[in-house]
Amino acid sequence: MRVPLSWLKEYVEITQSPQELAHTLTMAGLEVETLDYIGTDWGDRIITAQITHLEKVPGSDHLSYTRVNTGSGEIGVICGAPNIKEGDKVPLALPGARIGDLTIGVARKMGYVSEGMLCSPRELGLGSDHSGIYILDPETPLGVKLADLLSDVVLEFAIKAHRGDLSSIIGIAREVAALTHKPLRLPEPRFNEQGQPAAELVKVTVEDTALCPRYSARVISGVKIGPSPGWMARRLLMAGMRPINLIVDITNYVMLEVGQPLHAFDYDLVREHHIIVRRARDGEEITTLDGVQRRLRNDMLLITDPQGPTAIAGVMGSAISEVNEGTTRILLESANFRPASVRRTAVALGLRTESSSRFEKGLDPELTIFGANRAAQLMAELAGGQVHPGIVDVYPQPVEARSILFSPAEVEWLTGLKVTSRQVHEALSALEFKVEEVSAAADAFGGEQLLRVTVPTFRGDIEEGADLVEEVLRMIGYDQLPATVPEGPLPEPQSDHWFEREYEIREILIGLGLHEILTYAMTSRQRMLNLLAEVNAQTAQVLLQKPADDGQAGWVIAGAQARGGSENGFASDSREPFDARSLPAVTIANPLSNELECMRLTLLSGLMETLQENSKRNRAGLRLFEIGRRYLPRGAGELPEERRCAGIALCGPAAISWVPELARPADFYDLKGIVETLLERLHIQRYRFSAAQHPTFHPGRCALLEVGVGRPDADDGERFTPVGFLGEVHPLVQQRYDLPHRAYLCELDLEILYAAVPERLNYAPISRHQELTRDLAVVVDQQVPARAVQEAIERHGGELLRTVALFDVYTGAPIPPGKKSLTYTLLYQAQDRTLTDAEANALQERIVAALAEEFGAVLRS
Repeated sequence: MRVPLSWLKEYVEITQSPQELAHTLTMAGLEVETLDYIGTDWGDRIITAQITHLEKVPGSDHLSYTRVNTGSGEIGVICGAPNIKEGDKVPLALPGARIGDLTIGVARKMGYVSEGMLCSPRELGLGSDHSGIYILDPETPLGVKLADLLSDVVLEFAIKAHRGDLSSIIGIAREVAALTHKPLRLPEPRFNEQGQPAAELVKVTVEDTALCPRYSARVISGVKIGPSPGWMARRLLMAGMRPINLIVDITNYVMLEVGQPLHAFDYDLVREHHIIVRRARDGEEITTLDGVQRRLRNDMLLITDPQGPTAIAGVMGSAISEVNEGTTRILLESANFRPASVRRTAVALGLRTESSSRFEKGLDPELTIFGANRAAQLMAELAGGQVHPGIVDVYPQPVEARSILFSPAEVEWLTGLKVTSRQVHEALSALEFKVEEVSAAADAFGGEQLLRVTVPTFRGDIEEGADLVEEVLRMIGYDQLPATVPEGPLPEPQSDHWFEREYEIREILIGLGLHEILTYAMTSRQRMLNLLAEVNAQTAQVLLQKPADDGQAGWVIAGAQARGGSENGFASDSREPFDARSLPAVTIANPLSNELECMRLTLLSGLMETLQENSKRNRAGLRLFEIGRRYLPRGAGELPEERRCAGIALCGPAAISWVPELARPADFYDLKGIVETLLERLHIQRYRFSAAQHPTFHPGRCALLEVGVGRPDADDGERFTPVGFLGEVHPLVQQRYDLPHRAYLCELDLEILYAAVPERLNYAPISRHQELTRDLAVVVDQQVPARAVQEAIERHGGELLRTVALFDVYTGAPIPPGKKSLTYTLLYQAQDRTLTDAEANALQERIVAALAEEFGAVLRS
């Protein structure tokens, strides 16, 4: 959850720096994942401006030419956004401003001169929306640095599933107030009620009170639909939500502020003005606000009117009663739904929303009235609404605050920290627990002083004394826990070869300047198919490839035989549209969302998504790696095959330079060098790279890595087995992930890689005799791999040939067309004597003859 610091300060005084506040909250159990500093990189070249003239650019279906007033003059700007109009005040990036990795300059387009850029929320870092330009408040002054108006710090929290009370700005403010000993300032909804009572305007029937413990409704009439004020739109954007219209924005604003999800119905579109809360009937359908028709089951809770469904309870409304431009009367829903019911419905429909995520964590039923009143207040103040008297409130079994008898001695018993009754009283009172001393029952509990702690209804996670111990400890500070030394015998160490191997790989790659990432092993089929430049049955099978396990070199398709049908388990006609659902994968029976519906077939999709996310904020080069597992399906009823793999990703500058223009971009050879160093550190000497084709990589910029497995002197001999592909990402895939630079990927099968690692290293004494160096330049056909020539030289050079190194590849005159020149340096040396020129020349002639026979090679004159 994203919490803008300026919004948080409205409810509690904050004197700490953002870093200190984040540390305080994290140490108290509220994990602050990131601090997002909005506006720190805007500088003085991004200012406020106003559109004074707008015209379509002839010959373009989307570009417009605008004249904008900067407060000190007018300039022309070309813009492709559809949401701007004359009079709008907008953010303007002047020439010289930096937006991410882009430096704004003066450009000429289609006969117009563009002297800047109008900015979207995404370009400013205010959210992920880039569908249009960010429209500023009409009262915004012109020519002011945008950083002076909109800069803020956003704290991003990882809210745990049992803390529904923290899914709001006020919930976080309550914790800040308790930890910093500052008063909490809550909004007090105040408005004038007039007109016909709500009870006469709407009827509410709750048929299933087990799934809907409370349903509250208000009626507001005379509202005017329009855009939200700038301050509200800005807060919604910084909290990660896109402004829609004033009424919808108010419901979202109150949900973020208070934690109570709300839904606004068009009162006149609710048939018979009767709300019915019931379970769905099997096969019943509803078209939700996202335009998707969904089939329902009888365990799903619906909000309906007498003629049919109007919303899926706690998840999403339908288009039938949606607020629109003609809406004047609002039926405001503020309800409480059972967490398990909402979660089950959201997962089954693959529809997770901000509303459902809050209901799933468990909300206080007492919050519905406060949330409805707060929204009614804002609708009256901002939309000109008239709030009708009273609330229709169906609440058959009001929740009662739980009381727990608690002894302060439990803190020491569970944690080793001795505390006083006063410290416990202060800690719990700060969190709005009611604490009373109980003296009459002291004798029954061994003479200990007891406290009766009344738990506020918004803390449904507190069930017993151990929970209160945790709350006391959070307030006092985990750093106050005494340090103790464990006693007793140490367990026998367990050896895990793969743990050691993965640690070794990790140390090598970190030493090469890469940063380790960890991504979910769960993903979706579509996210994996995004790796393919062209998606069809032939290219999709690459995701299921694995090195052969039967000792044969080459690839096989996981589970192909078990599935039956075609050789690769896909339809044979690749021209047909490919359905992502037909991609074989290990499917999750109860996924968290439709984005996490199956186990990954490759590490590359997680690496690409991490590149995509970090390229928005990081101007330096991205050098990432991940060590994890691929999950390849087998036959029905069988566990998947888990292949240990390592993935590497490079994107952007190869090294940081003080002058951005001088930073060399990473290329294929940077990635190849990393892989070669990894092989060298693992003491793998027999390997080769060969040109390959792969649907993820750029044609002609992809290589297959193979390693030698086995020993040449063994019965079955040495064989080369594929380990993985490496190369430059295909331009279509790069564009799909919206990457600003070329990206380079590699995925290696660690099980095959370690099969090539020698079990023991044999060392030979260093020769004390003189070495002889010879250069060898041969002309071969262009399609002959240089590695194959080098292997032939090594085979025929014998024991006296120590090293072979390629140092020049040349094409062009006087080399004939279709040919290339390869020049190698050969080093000869004996252990027992100094070689003569005659011996070296004889070896050289034998090698030349062998190359002529195998490749038709001739010496270059």
